[in-house]
Amino acid sequence: MTLSGCNKSWSLFSDFINQEASDEIQAFFSSRPPGVVRALVMRHAMGSHNTYAGIGSLVSEDAEINETGEAQATAVAEKLREAGVFHEIQLAVISPFTRALQTALRVIPQELLDGENEGSQKLPTLVHPLCAEQTFVHSHVGRGNRGSTVEELSRSPEFSLFDWKDVETYCEKHRVNAGKWWHHGPHPEETESSFQRRAVRLKKWLGSLQDTWGDLNLILVSHGGVMQAAFDYQPHPPNCAFRVYDLQRDGRCKHVARNEEVNPNHLLAEPRFAVCSVRRLPDKMNGSTVFGVEVDMEDGLFTLNLSENALREKLHDPVKAALSAELYERFGLAGLFPSWWSWLNRARADLSIYIQDYLEQLALAMGQEDFPWSVAELVHQVLLEGRVSELPDDMAEQAQEPLPEAPEAPASAGEEATQAEEAENAAECKVG
Repeated sequence: MTLSGCNKSWSLFSDFINQEASDEIQAFFSSRPPGVVRALVMRHAMGSHNTYAGIGSLVSEDAEINETGEAQATAVAEKLREAGVFHEIQLAVISPFTRALQTALRVIPQELLDGENEGSQKLPTLVHPLCAEQTFVHSHVGRGNRGSTVEELSRSPEFSLFDWKDVETYCEKHRVNAGKWWHHGPHPEETESSFQRRAVRLKKWLGSLQDTWGDLNLILVSHGGVMQAAFDYQPHPPNCAFRVYDLQRDGRCKHVARNEEVNPNHLLAEPRFAVCSVRRLPDKMNGSTVFGVEVDMEDGLFTLNLSENALREKLHDPVKAALSAELYERFGLAGLFPSWWSWLNRARADLSIYIQDYLEQLALAMGQEDFPWSVAELVHQVLLEGRVSELPDDMAEQAQEPLPEAPEAPASAGEEATQAEEAENAAECKVG
């Protein structure tokens, strides 16, 4: 038990129950301001992937909770039941990972889940990938964060009460292949910045649930990485630890017990456009890889094919030159676009995940009030082919200001791209 990490997990959980849980429960029952959703956000119980300092994840794809996790879920359920928390919960939101589903089934009273007892009203549940754990590239090795499809999950009798329609809709919207919702897009893993953007979307979605459900208290069964990224739970939360937050429609969030705003520096504006997918195409243009970019705007979907050279020289380089270093960093654009010169990592042949990552962050940055309209106009013309409404009158003059000239690409860039054609399955490192 000591080497497996079960004793440590139980000890951290016990410390939380003894030192913090009562304050969080008190916060849950405190007066709720208008225009917010109150969420009790809980990490799942200990899973087999959490054992041996995470080494258990190597052999625990879509991990299940273990005996320690069972005990944690039982204990926290009793704590919440005794306090009367479930009398004030109107909705349960759950991650589609098996360990989160199992935790929810053990924490939420059975009579609320099935609604079969006389006088009991069934508690609605939403299973949604937005609150799933990160799926970074290392999840291909430590497979605890590789999930199961709806088809696979629905075979389990204990999961029969869950409605999977939100998972299926999510896959369709985000161009997820073969129902593998844990990809969160057309690529087989997430990047750090795409996970951060998903964390913000989760908070906005939770805050918007009041439009459907009215005055709302909910329980969210999620993951440690999500609780850190979305709710700034530091350090990493123990298994079955929880905190209470008030969420607004625009993604602003407050930790109720401490009366503290959470992640005030998050970019909360809506993206100017949505990048549905970026896919590497088999053809090349002047020795440069070509990508198919699918974009969704108010007037509908459209697709355009752009070479890596064009994306770099006509979009990335001018945007970077036009923004101050401080803005470029604050908008989260630094380090996302693949650089010309780095050959440190040739393991990835397909750079489309990084191109999409950059374009999605650029769309988000353009939604910020202080994003320069002259730079936005450049993006509109190069990437969106002018598919935008006219700029506001008070910003039209700013949009006419000339952009700083981007630094010229190295003279040998074209030659390098041509030579790289023979090694088209190699990749440049994402450090630009």
